[in-house]
Amino acid sequence: MKANKLIILLILFISISGYSQIKNFQEIEKYVKEVPKSETSNVESLALYLKKNAKTKTEISARIYFWIIENIEYDWDTFLNNKDIDVSPAATLTNRKSVCSGYANLFKAICDIAKIKCAVITGYAKGYGYKGEKLSDTNHAWNAIKLYDKWELIDVTWGRQTIITDEGEGKLWNSRYFLDDPNDFILEHFPQDEVWQLLVNEISIDAFFSAEMEEKRKIRLHQEFLIDEITQ
Repeated sequence: MKANKLIILLILFISISGYSQIKNFQEIEKYVKEVPKSETSNVESLALYLKKNAKTKTEISARIYFWIIENIEYDWDTFLNNKDIDVSPAATLTNRKSVCSGYANLFKAICDIAKIKCAVITGYAKGYGYKGEKLSDTNHAWNAIKLYDKWELIDVTWGRQTIITDEGEGKLWNSRYFLDDPNDFILEHFPQDEVWQLLVNEISIDAFFSAEMEEKRKIRLHQEFLIDEITQ
C-alpha cells in the first residue's frame, strides 16, 4: 500500500509542473525565524539582514518571501469590510498586518534594497470567495522578480495560508507561489498588463474566465489536495 502511495505521489509531482522540482526550504525557514527583532525596525535593515551571507539571488528572494509569510498577518477585517489602509512598505512592516498590496509592496521594497529587480503586478485573481464568475474589477496584487535574465512569478499573499481556529489565526507556509510555473500561475492570476503572463502564447481575459480554464483550475486544486493527503 505504501509503495502504491509513493507511485501515485511521483505521478502527481511529474504531472504538475509547479511541483516538478521538490524545493527544500528548511534552511531558509530556520534563517527567517531567527532574524533578530532589532533588524526588523525598518525596511532597509531587514533587507540587509535577509541578504546577509546568501549565496544566490534565489536564496535572498526565498528569505524575503518566507520572512513576510512568517511575520505579516493578513488583514481580514480590511479585506472583508473593504476598508482603506496604508499599504506602503513602511506601514506594512510596522503594523505587521496588511492586504495583498501591502504584501507585494513590501516584497518589492526589500528586493529593491537587495538589488533584485522586482515589479508589483495588479490583476484578477481567483482567490478567497471566488465562485466561477467573471470579475468586473481587478482584485489582487502580486510580484515578478528577475533572476539571471529570467522573470519569475511570486504571490507572497497566497504563500501564507491562513487557518482560523478557536484559538485564533494559524498559518502554513506554501512554497507553490514562489517562482511558480507561468502555465500554472495563469490558472488563478490574470495581470492587467498581459505581458506579465510570462507565457509563450498569451491568453485573453475571456479565456481566463472560461469554463475550460475553470475546470483546469479545479483539477489543479484537486491534485494539490491529493498531494497533501498522501504526504501526511
